[in-house]
Amino acid sequence: MMKLVSDFQRHSISDDDSGCASEEYAWVPPGLKPEQVYQYFSCIPEDKVPYVNSPGERYRIKQLLHQLPAHDSEPQYCNSLDDEEKKELRLFSQQRKRENLGRGIVRLFPVTMTGAICQQCGRQICGGDIAVFASRAGHGSCWHPQCFQCATCSELLVDLIYFYQEGHIYCGRHHAERIKPRCQACDEIILADECTEAESRHWHMRHFCCFECETALGGQRYIMRESRPYCCTCYESLYAEYCDTCGEHIGIDQGQMTYEGQHWHASEACFCCAHCRLPLLGRPFLPRGGLIFCSRPCSLGEDPDNSDSCDSALQSKPASHKHTQQQHRRSPLRPLEGSVHTSLSHLQNGGPPPPPYRERRPQSSHSPSQLTSLANGWGTSSPADQSNADNHSGHSRLEYTVELNGYAEFGPFPPSCTSRGTSTAKDSGRLGENSSGKVLIDEL
Repeated sequence: MMKLVSDFQRHSISDDDSGCASEEYAWVPPGLKPEQVYQYFSCIPEDKVPYVNSPGERYRIKQLLHQLPAHDSEPQYCNSLDDEEKKELRLFSQQRKRENLGRGIVRLFPVTMTGAICQQCGRQICGGDIAVFASRAGHGSCWHPQCFQCATCSELLVDLIYFYQEGHIYCGRHHAERIKPRCQACDEIILADECTEAESRHWHMRHFCCFECETALGGQRYIMRESRPYCCTCYESLYAEYCDTCGEHIGIDQGQMTYEGQHWHASEACFCCAHCRLPLLGRPFLPRGGLIFCSRPCSLGEDPDNSDSCDSALQSKPASHKHTQQQHRRSPLRPLEGSVHTSLSHLQNGGPPPPPYRERRPQSSHSPSQLTSLANGWGTSSPADQSNADNHSGHSRLEYTVELNGYAEFGPFPPSCTSRGTSTAKDSGRLGENSSGKVLIDEL
């Protein structure tokens, strides 16, 4: 493979076709006249044309290294392969060369022939147009120059080197990954009989370790963050939040409430009114000055039992208010003076309620999950105590926190969710920013 790549590099036009093109470009398709070379490169994005000492030449070198990694074909470029793995790598490389490897040929489409269809974009290639042909794809299969790209990464195939399989062309890297998994730690093809898989990625058994302390994680609990595995100890020390009430770490096994960048243990002792210490789990609350309160009197330092303030979030309502409550059930939400915040979804005034919410559990079997939520303003909710994690799994934690502009006293409404923390589910696992009016789901 390396010999083939080196033969392709800086391939100039022949002496019969010599011209300024051979000096202007770091590489040109072989066998073309200068005017055909210009016609070919006019189809390529300007920043990818390999002019000498240009960004295009640097792009070409980068793609040669990325698309055709030496360790995919030559054992001497790999680390710590045993004799059996070296033998398997040689057989793997030879098979790919024999059955899949090829190089595109650039030529003018004959004007005497009816047009062909580009295999990538489906548009017509007319007589006299420049086109790329790949013999392994079959007679008559051709592409526009800008369409001759890897079916996986959509990058131009560097120096027209392709691997053909099942009707598609690939760069060397992604073709190899269709056959064998690639280790996320060392970037080498995994030739061993066993490997570790997490979040649709693979590792050598010896390479699946904590990104921070390099402790082996095989058979241990771990947490994925930005596609990197962490042991629980390192994750807590690096990313755990502090409780705004007690000042202690919120552990990965503990429920957490979050609002506007603030965090609390999901416990009655921590998530409570700053004045009267009334627990606020499952209750409306009023944020003010970085603190949370059960009612407006408490936020003003008054005794809520001696106040007849109409907007106390937790005051019981007399019987005369029952008819008003029933009217509210049929009408859009109305804002309450003082902006009481409750806990499920963010609804704009006048908006119809969405369909009932059902929790979607993570599809992966990597970890158990804990759920902490504030219910629909008046219901109660507490962390679901789920334990006994799979020893070979990561750990997930779901946490809900919500802001509601208005007084959502009635009916369950589904949360509007954004990902936060890490998860084994696809595309979660990033610590997102808390935003007003959204439920935060923590999956650790």
